[in-house]
Amino acid sequence: MATARRERYRKQTREEAKSVALAQLAESGTAGISVNAIAKAMGMTGPALYRYFASRDELLTELITDAYRDLAETLARAVADAAPADRFRAMARALRDWAKRQPDRYLLIYGTPVPGYQAPPETTEIAAGMMRTIFDACSSVGESGGATASVTPGVTAGAAARVAPSATASGEQPLTEVEAALARHLEGAGPWAPGEEPGGELKGRALRTWTRLHGVISLDVQGQFTGMGFDPSVLFEAELDALVRGG
Repeated sequence: MATARRERYRKQTREEAKSVALAQLAESGTAGISVNAIAKAMGMTGPALYRYFASRDELLTELITDAYRDLAETLARAVADAAPADRFRAMARALRDWAKRQPDRYLLIYGTPVPGYQAPPETTEIAAGMMRTIFDACSSVGESGGATASVTPGVTAGAAARVAPSATASGEQPLTEVEAALARHLEGAGPWAPGEEPGGELKGRALRTWTRLHGVISLDVQGQFTGMGFDPSVLFEAELDALVRGG
């Protein structure tokens, strides 16, 4: 009973500390996160809080991991709930909505890297898993006005696009440097099911799509469109239209 009570208190303290850290993040960015300042806000001493987080980097890791996991789950739900033809727009809009609701968490994982901070393998694994969701959403856009190449009856467009980037003997082009690097990154999410690994073309297309979406979203989140005389959501939708057309 006492052990369970201590564990509940430990969990509550850690969650409260993360909540205070997020408030600091909103006010001063990652440079403003201080374990001692968090402890003071909680009515604790710095050494006492260090019993719950061994360092500032450990606290940052918790915040980053939570943000990645929350975003990954949000995108996965958006894709799962949408019809196949609507998955790309559903994923993209869910990404923008998440970023607009909590810009500080978005910039924590997609903004300027924290100097001297090295993300742990867990965050890389979550990010790799999230890219798989993006592949699923991108597998039917970006070619021939938004459709993939012709599909064998009974085979989904997504499955047709996921052709393993195997040998060049089959006539497939070798992976580019970017595609090969992305393939290594995706290994962090574990092996693909047989026949499910996307080919090099889809890897490249999904990565280009991802960077274009983040370009518009990052500028929007940081207020770079303020005063330019247009609604950023209109620009975002225009970018989605262009990506669907393959432009």
